[in-house]
Amino acid sequence: MLHEISGDSMDENEIRNICSRLLEVMKCEAGGMNGDIDVSCAKVLSAPVQLKMVAQDYEDKSVEVSSIWMKQRDGQLQVDQKKLEKAEAKLRQKQEKREGIEKPSTPLQTLLKAATASQAVSKRETRLENKGGSRVQDIRIENFDIAFGEKSLLCGADITLCYGRRYGLVGRNGIGKTTLLRMLSSGQLKIPSHISVLHVEQEVVGDDTTALDSVLSCDEKRQWLLDEEKRLTALVSKDCANEDHSLSEQLSQVYAELQHIEADRAPAKASVILAGLGFTPAMQQRKTREFSGGWRMRIALARALFTKPDLLLLDEPTNMLDMKAIIWLESYLQDWPSTLLVVSHDRLFLDSVPTDISRPIVFGLCADRHFALSFAKN
Repeated sequence: MLHEISGDSMDENEIRNICSRLLEVMKCEAGGMNGDIDVSCAKVLSAPVQLKMVAQDYEDKSVEVSSIWMKQRDGQLQVDQKKLEKAEAKLRQKQEKREGIEKPSTPLQTLLKAATASQAVSKRETRLENKGGSRVQDIRIENFDIAFGEKSLLCGADITLCYGRRYGLVGRNGIGKTTLLRMLSSGQLKIPSHISVLHVEQEVVGDDTTALDSVLSCDEKRQWLLDEEKRLTALVSKDCANEDHSLSEQLSQVYAELQHIEADRAPAKASVILAGLGFTPAMQQRKTREFSGGWRMRIALARALFTKPDLLLLDEPTNMLDMKAIIWLESYLQDWPSTLLVVSHDRLFLDSVPTDISRPIVFGLCADRHFALSFAKN
């Protein structure tokens, strides 16, 4: 470097002299104020040091890795047999669900046999019903008992359901709310035979019927009239030469009855109910066997709302619904024309839908419109 800077102005000896003086200055700075430095350990390298080669040699050596991610376990792995069995059971359940194999559930009839009910029957009302003179829509059951096995749920209870009122049944689990609904729907608690009762408890059976047709088929009168119309139309077409007036009269009566029940509007009504419960137009045309259990329960609820029985029994209807469907159901039930009895733990639903709140107690039923708020707080 000094040769390049000086050019021809300095010879070799002068340049070496400058280097010697620079070396002495550097030794003084490294040695301190006195300029003393221990050079006994100084070593002249025989060749240049290549740091790249040193690093490569270090990487090639077998060095123990202390990282927990690279550390290998010693010995054999130990498997928890119980955890393994649980994991295998879950895998089997998922596989069976994919293949459409449903685990047999406890039949409803078995549950009904375990639960029993008894009531005091009014002879006067029985005579009126047998004569066909009692057409009252109100329901009153006095002095009835309900037991589940050896456990007594309700003793000496009275219940009155006025037509057009909406009742909310609340209380802690295990006091007989659901069992009461089952006793009413199964007929173990006697109510007037002219009052239609529908309990939404089980999902619809999955088959090739579409969701919309499944809802429409629950209107038995409309379905019978449509089948009768097809039958009579086929007979009239075959016997057109004979001009059988009786068939034409029967067909006219069927047409009049279909018009009276507004059968042509039924698909639109069913579609509105399904849409409110979350079914898109495409989903309404899907087969029921393609839906999960939760969606089949929605179809069962839609069938009940479409049928409009005299007494509708609902058990925790909001459990299967999302928020949008719950809001729609609340609005729909607020205009429910007949009697409604619903079991629910949803305080907002109870504040919105029922006109009356009832709670089972150990020896009967008591009514309290303002109980919903205190129940939710407790």
